[in-house]
Amino acid sequence: MTDQFILWAQALDNSSPDHFTVHGNDLGNSDTVQRQEAVSKVSAVIKKGARLFERDGVMLTADASHFVIEIPSVQSDLAGRIAPIVCYGPNGVVATGGHGIMAVAALTAFARRIGRTLQPEQLKLVDVSFDALKKKSKVGRMVRTAGLSGLALALLVLVYWLRQRGW
Repeated sequence: MTDQFILWAQALDNSSPDHFTVHGNDLGNSDTVQRQEAVSKVSAVIKKGARLFERDGVMLTADASHFVIEIPSVQSDLAGRIAPIVCYGPNGVVATGGHGIMAVAALTAFARRIGRTLQPEQLKLVDVSFDALKKKSKVGRMVRTAGLSGLALALLVLVYWLRQRGW
């Protein structure tokens, strides 16, 4: 299930290529097109989406179809800046549940592969952050259902009115 994610982390030396795993496959340095596509997808959600959760460095941003979670690693880059690990995925998986657990597993495995450390407390926050995404998804479904119900009712009233007028 973790192959649904794009995982990304900046190189700590600020000169080596960034680390990417896209749908379960690590990208090599020569995979420039796939790397740029991954960055574009993440950037689009961060730019157009809404921040749904932010606590102790863990941030969850989502648009209508995807989410981006950012979690700081213990290690900083050479300039002393926080070096977050990014996880991007589809919102549709939220409905199936277990989203946070899958993201935590993917982030933990990715961090281990690239030699980074994530704090257990922040990994718990990753799991908790998906509650905000679930609520957003439920509200969105309720709004769509109410809108469709209203449209159906309006059509029934229109058909009834037209039949009364002899159409």
